[in-house]
Amino acid sequence: MARVLGDTLVVNRSHKAGEEQLVNLMELFNANPNRIIVVAGTVGVDGAPNTAPISLMYAKDPKTLLVATLRNTTTAANLRRDGRVSLELFQAGDLVIGIQGIMRLIKEPMDFSDAMALWEMQVQKVKLDTSPAQRVIQGPASTPRNEKAESFEKAGIAELIA
Repeated sequence: MARVLGDTLVVNRSHKAGEEQLVNLMELFNANPNRIIVVAGTVGVDGAPNTAPISLMYAKDPKTLLVATLRNTTTAANLRRDGRVSLELFQAGDLVIGIQGIMRLIKEPMDFSDAMALWEMQVQKVKLDTSPAQRVIQGPASTPRNEKAESFEKAGIAELIA
């Protein structure tokens, strides 16, 4: 059952008044560059939802995520037309968080790759999406396919952080 936790990337997930269970999503994203995979939901031309995995992200501050996507995808086209986005995060420890906000294009193409675009997401709402019936024990995991992919990843992360 969804419960709004706040409007920044640092939230208290405790259900009890006066108790703190802080979740620092900034630290989670920035300490694990390109290893945290979220499902991004955008609004299609016909109003239908579109989802896609995204992992190249950097938390600039508690209200701002920098996100790199491929330029020529349905997700990028949807964001150009309607910047509303929802990112769903699944991690070990039953951490299921929805991050909602507005994306705006800030650089296209990116310096490290002509295929990539850089977006800035203004966080508007962070919500807890845990299930009362199922406990999440792990999130999606990834590793570069080869050395070329590893070099691409490192260059992308460096540009996000710069």
